[in-house]
Amino acid sequence: MSRNRVPQIIKAFLVPIVMLVYSIGLPSSAGAIDNSLPKNMPNVAAIKIEVDPRVELIGIVFRLAGNYEFNQGRIRSYVRDIERQFGDFDNHPVVKLAGRLRSTRRMSCDGPMSLSVYIDRDYRPRKTFEQWPWGLDGRWKKQETAEFLEQLRQFAAETKFNEFYKAHSTLYETGIRSCQAVMAQYDLQTWLGEFFGAEEMGDMRLVLGFLNGSSNYGPRFTAGKIHEKYAIIGMPLPDADGNPVFRPRKLETTAHEFCHSFVNPVVDKYMEQLQPAGEKLYTAKAPAMKRIGYQSWRSLMYESAVRACVASYIRNSFEPEYLQNYLENEAGCGFVWTKELSNLLRTYEANRDKYPTFESFFPEIITFFNKYSK
Repeated sequence: MSRNRVPQIIKAFLVPIVMLVYSIGLPSSAGAIDNSLPKNMPNVAAIKIEVDPRVELIGIVFRLAGNYEFNQGRIRSYVRDIERQFGDFDNHPVVKLAGRLRSTRRMSCDGPMSLSVYIDRDYRPRKTFEQWPWGLDGRWKKQETAEFLEQLRQFAAETKFNEFYKAHSTLYETGIRSCQAVMAQYDLQTWLGEFFGAEEMGDMRLVLGFLNGSSNYGPRFTAGKIHEKYAIIGMPLPDADGNPVFRPRKLETTAHEFCHSFVNPVVDKYMEQLQPAGEKLYTAKAPAMKRIGYQSWRSLMYESAVRACVASYIRNSFEPEYLQNYLENEAGCGFVWTKELSNLLRTYEANRDKYPTFESFFPEIITFFNKYSK
């Protein structure tokens, strides 16, 4: 889900950032840098850092359609280039269809980004329509999705999007290097594997969204033996020279978005048991939840579990002041139970012989919500 919080930068993140120099090729995507695989965790996937043409293309279309969240790009030179090359195509059929989907299906935020991981680098579906439903966000319907993708390919060809993308490879590389320098200091992938007890991590991809501004998403794609987990992270304000910079405070957001790929499938399995408490809590906090984009008790359940897990990451990775800041922000967003739920996760972390995986501990979380909602 989208996250628009920018916590204060405190001592935990005031560390020197040593820029690492890599040779980055640019095939169909803007290239990727892999972190070293921890020797003691053979099941931990290296996080691949990249810029993805699918994310940028769909972001451009929904930007032209008027979606606010894709009109928050912070890198002015990039935004100007987009306006120059694509601004005259705001009446293209795919842009009009995107606008209708926003009006009729609330197609915004994670909806468009979910589709980006279900298409290939030629903007064709990675699953056949005979396999529908794909597991895609429910706002996408079969006939409209087929129509949208056909028009999307036409848009990419008519606007020469691929040429635009390649022309900005140096800009993308700069953002990737900055992100790698930060990620190299904090072993997020090892924590994810150990915390969730994952036997296989799948293909983990941190995608820098140059149009996404403060919005961030955590979609995933599964087909056969392919298991991809994404953290699509909006690029923040550039440095004084206009260069893209991935700042340390984005680590919390990155952890949040990756956690969704581990947490959401578990929550889905127990959604029926969570419903009574979820409905009560959402009713009590509906105005606050709607202000930050969560329209149902189901979203609240996903978010509650993810935010408590992120608190565990912060508690185990940074200094106590940052955790306090994080928990205060959570309460301010309406998730007033995050502190208590994160404290419950201490029991999970201290008893891994009894609870080898996050899923094995989840019945305790259900009990927590049932008690809390009363």
